[in-house]
Amino acid sequence: MTTIERWLATFEPINETDLRSPQARDVAAFVHRYANDIAALIEMRRNGGLEVIVLDVLTGAPQDPVYAIRTTERIGILFQEGGGLPYVAVLRDDFPDTEHQQLVPEGHPAVLCIDDRLWREAQLTWTPAELIDRVLSWFRRAARGELHDARQPVDPILIGSNISFIVARSVLDADDFGDLIGERTAGLDNVLRVKRIAQVRHLSSVMEPVTISVYSVPPERMKRLRYAPTSLAGLTEMLTERGIDLLGDLKNRLTAALTEGAPAAWRLNGRFAVILEMPILSPRGEQASAVDMRAFITPVSAGDIAVALGIALRPAARDEGSKVGYVKAIGIPAIDQAAIAAIIVQSAEVHLEFEREFATRLAGRSATDTRKVVLVGAGAIGSHIADCLVREGRFVWTVVDDDRLLPHNLARHIARDEDVMRSKAIILADHLNAVMVGNKIAQAVTANLFDPGEGGAAVARTLSEADIIIDATASVVAERALSDCQVGARRVSVFFNPSGEAAVLLAEPRDRSVTLRDLEAQYLGLILRTPRLADHLGKLAETIAYTGACRAITNRIPQSRAAILSGLAAGGIDAAVDSLSGRLSVWTTAASGEVVLDTTAPQPIRRYEAQGWIITIDDGLASHIVAMRQARLPSETGGILFGLVDIPAQRLHLVDATPAPPGSIEEPFGFVRGAGGVAEMMESVSRRTAGQIRYVGEWHSHPPKASARPSVIDGQQIDWLAALTGMDSMPALMVIAADAEFAVIFASTPAAPVPAQAGAA
Repeated sequence: MTTIERWLATFEPINETDLRSPQARDVAAFVHRYANDIAALIEMRRNGGLEVIVLDVLTGAPQDPVYAIRTTERIGILFQEGGGLPYVAVLRDDFPDTEHQQLVPEGHPAVLCIDDRLWREAQLTWTPAELIDRVLSWFRRAARGELHDARQPVDPILIGSNISFIVARSVLDADDFGDLIGERTAGLDNVLRVKRIAQVRHLSSVMEPVTISVYSVPPERMKRLRYAPTSLAGLTEMLTERGIDLLGDLKNRLTAALTEGAPAAWRLNGRFAVILEMPILSPRGEQASAVDMRAFITPVSAGDIAVALGIALRPAARDEGSKVGYVKAIGIPAIDQAAIAAIIVQSAEVHLEFEREFATRLAGRSATDTRKVVLVGAGAIGSHIADCLVREGRFVWTVVDDDRLLPHNLARHIARDEDVMRSKAIILADHLNAVMVGNKIAQAVTANLFDPGEGGAAVARTLSEADIIIDATASVVAERALSDCQVGARRVSVFFNPSGEAAVLLAEPRDRSVTLRDLEAQYLGLILRTPRLADHLGKLAETIAYTGACRAITNRIPQSRAAILSGLAAGGIDAAVDSLSGRLSVWTTAASGEVVLDTTAPQPIRRYEAQGWIITIDDGLASHIVAMRQARLPSETGGILFGLVDIPAQRLHLVDATPAPPGSIEEPFGFVRGAGGVAEMMESVSRRTAGQIRYVGEWHSHPPKASARPSVIDGQQIDWLAALTGMDSMPALMVIAADAEFAVIFASTPAAPVPAQAGAA
C-alpha cells in the first residue's frame, strides 16, 4: 500500500449528500455545474472533523515542464470542521519537491501553498471558483518554473549667568511651595533639573533640596527690565516696582513652613530661588505676545531667608529645632535689611520641561487635546505616527497589539535592541510615556482585535471609551471590523502601499456619515481614476527573508522613507481630526525625493438593501453614470460595473462604471453592450487594485421620460447576470439610470434605499 493509499485509508468514504462542510458542498456543486471540463470529481471522504474532496484536475502543464507536473494530477481538497482556509494535497507519492509547498508530517501527501492569507482575510472574497483557479495557477506556474521567491518557506546663558533651571510648567503653576529637588547632570553642575521629590526614587550625591517661589508680573504693571538684580534687596525692589511684594509674601510662606515643623524641613533647608514670569516689552514699551521667564537663585537656604526676615532663628544643637535647623522667632519680626542686601542672587536661564501643554504650544496650537485615542497596530507606521502626534501634545493613548518585536522590526520602528521580544504595545506605550514628563498618557492592551476571550473583551472595552480609533494594522479585515464596531468613536486608517513608496490616510467625517468601508472603496476608485497611481497597489517592494517560518519575509523599505511617509500621514491625521469633514489622501515618494499628494474629499454615499445585502454607491460615481447617460441621449447607453465585495458581511461597494465598450449598440429604445476590450479592462482593473476590485454587474440608461423600472429585456439580462455571477457565489447586480430615478436591481429584487444613518456600515 502506497503512502497516499495509507493516508486516504484514514478517511471514511462518504456520499456527496453527506458532506457537512458548506465549503465542501459549494466546491462539489461548482465542479458539477461549471468546471467538469477541467476537473473530475472522484470521491468524498471524512476523518473526524476533516472532509476531503478528491479531484482529477487538468494542470495545463507544457510538454517539457520545469518540474515533473503531469497533465492530470489527483488532488485532495481538505475542509476543516467549523470552517477555515481549505488546503490542497497532491495525491501522488512521487510528486516533485517545489517552492511553495507546506511542511507536512511524514506520511502526509504534499500540500500546496496556494494562499498565504489568513482565513479571516481570505474569506472576504473566497469562492469555489477562486479556489480552483488558485490550484490551477499553482500547477501552471510550477510547471513553467514561475514559482519564485524560495526564501519564503511555508511557514543657554542668560544675562551673564551660567546657571540653568529645567522645571515643569505644572510645578510652576502649582506654586505650592512643595518639596522639590534639584538634580545635576554629571559634568554639568551648573544645570539643575527640578522635580518634585515624590518623583525621585533614590537620593544621590548629585541631588540637593530646592525651594522655589513663583511670581507672574501682570501685563499692566510690567516695566521693561534692563538690569538684573544681584541681591535679594535688588530683586525685592524690582518686583515692588512691578506690583509684587516679595518680602511680604515670603514672610507668609516661610512662617507657614516654620509652623509646620519637621515635615517642612526639606523646604526650609532647600536652596532658595525665585522664578519670575514677565511679559516682554520692546524698548518703545510695546508688549509682545511672548513672555520672559527667569530664575533668580541664591546661595542660601529658605531658612536663611526666614532668619533675615526676622521670623526664624538658628537653634543651638541641643534645641528641638535642630531637627529642622530653624525655629520660629518669638515677638514682632524685624527685617535685617543688611542681611537681605547681603544675600546674592544670580540670574538663571529657565527651560520648561516637555509637558503636554508645552508640546501643544510648540506644535502651534493653543488648546490641549486630551481626546482618548485607541491605536490598533503598534508596528512601523503606528509607532512613528504615535511618536509624531504625542510630541505635538496630542491625545491620551491606548495601544492595542498582540505582536512581539523581532530583530528585523528595528529597521522601521521606534523601538531599540533592548526591546526585542517585548510586546509592541507595551514598547510603544512606554515610549510615549517617556517622551514627556507628567502623568502617564499611554497604556497598552496586549490583545488581538479578534481574540474571543478576555483579550477581545479588553479591546472592546477600550474601543467603547474612545473618541478616535486609529487603525494602523495594514489589515483589510481589521479595518472593516473597526469600521463596523458599534461604538461612537470616529475612525481613521493609515497604511503604506505594498511597495512602501506611498502612505494612505482614510479619515471619516466627524458624523461618520462616510465610514472606513466607504472610504476604502473610494480610495480604490481614486487609484483607478488617477494614471500616476497605476502601480500603486500592483508594484511590490523587494523582500528579504528574516527567518525560516511561514511567510517570514519583510519588505526592503528604508527607515528614512518610512519616517517621511509616517510624518506626512501624522500631519494628515492632525488636520483631519480637527475638522468636521473626512479626508482621503495618498502621499507618493519618488527617488528624487519629490512627494506627490493625491487627495479627494470623501463623497457622500447612498445605501440600498436587498436580500440581506447592502449595496453602496457614492455620489461621485452616481453623477458619473448620470453624465454618461446625458452624453448619449436620446440613445440608451450602458457599461460594466466594478465593485468591492465582502461576501461574509454581505456588503458591495460600487467603485467604478465604464462607458459603453466598443461594439455596443446604442439606440433610442435599446442598448446592447459590446465586448470590445472588456477582458483587457477587467484584467487592468484587477491588476491596479491587487485583485480587490471585480466585475459585479452591468448598468444601462433608459430614454427620456421613461422610468427606471426594469423592462422585459432588462429581466432577461438580470437572468443572464444571475447565471454569470452565480458561478462566483454572487447575486446579480444591475443599475438603471433614468431622468429622475436611479434604480438598483440586486438578486432580481429592486433594492430599497436605506435611510441615511451616521456610522452605518
